[in-house]
Amino acid sequence: MLSRNSLLLVVAYLSLMPDHFNAAQQSKLTGSGCAPRGALPTNIRVTAIPSPYYAEGTQSFFGDLLEALKGKTGINYTVTSRPDLGYGSPDANGSFEGSLIGELVNGHADLAGADLTITAERSAVVDFLVPYAQYQLQILANAFFGLDEDTQYLIQDTADFTFLKNSKNATLSAIAANVELGRRSGSIVEDDVAGCAKVIMGNYAYVAESMFPERAIVANPQKLVRAGGTLGIFFLALAVQQDSPLRGILNHALVQLAEDGLIQDLLAKYNVLT
Repeated sequence: MLSRNSLLLVVAYLSLMPDHFNAAQQSKLTGSGCAPRGALPTNIRVTAIPSPYYAEGTQSFFGDLLEALKGKTGINYTVTSRPDLGYGSPDANGSFEGSLIGELVNGHADLAGADLTITAERSAVVDFLVPYAQYQLQILANAFFGLDEDTQYLIQDTADFTFLKNSKNATLSAIAANVELGRRSGSIVEDDVAGCAKVIMGNYAYVAESMFPERAIVANPQKLVRAGGTLGIFFLALAVQQDSPLRGILNHALVQLAEDGLIQDLLAKYNVLT
């Protein structure tokens, strides 16, 4: 049974999800509803991609988190690093091939070890575990230009961009349209470093996850500013196959680790989301 603190985390998470995040999906998160199918595996097949959260062959946030989960559950794990995979957005046919989400859907992995943003599209095909962190989407702008009608917005082609494109909010959809119009001139950037470099050069604004703008502003005094307020609040979580027997035991372990303070300590240790 979830503790009071854990229930507050789940309620906060659900309260920020879109209306179409339905009751059936909510029951999966909290562990209620129909029992998961199958027996617990003796070894969890984890698929991960290189990121600030995971680096093969060295210590990382996910490496330590997996060890902590093993300590709580007693279940071994094997990690396969797949730098060739994306995080997971459906193509025109609705397929998640070539992504972490696709590995779960196709039964090639039991757990996706990555900084996966919870979205309605993804939660329709996999089960997300209790979130381990949240972030805000913010705008990093050139201190001289600020935001005006000539500003070119920049963003990475991730779940954050999908959120903007699918939004019914006029401001957010206008930012997405601006990015689409600027594709040929490089409005889709590879990473934070590329986005920041462009903003410093001229009338650009980079849509970034909240942990990055503050660092960029400190590193580039009087050149960069936050602008436009918070665009959205999002949650990061591990994911398993739909109706996985791992869901309950891993959720319980994550809740325990959160209450122990270990997850926050790991986020701080590896300087992610802090």
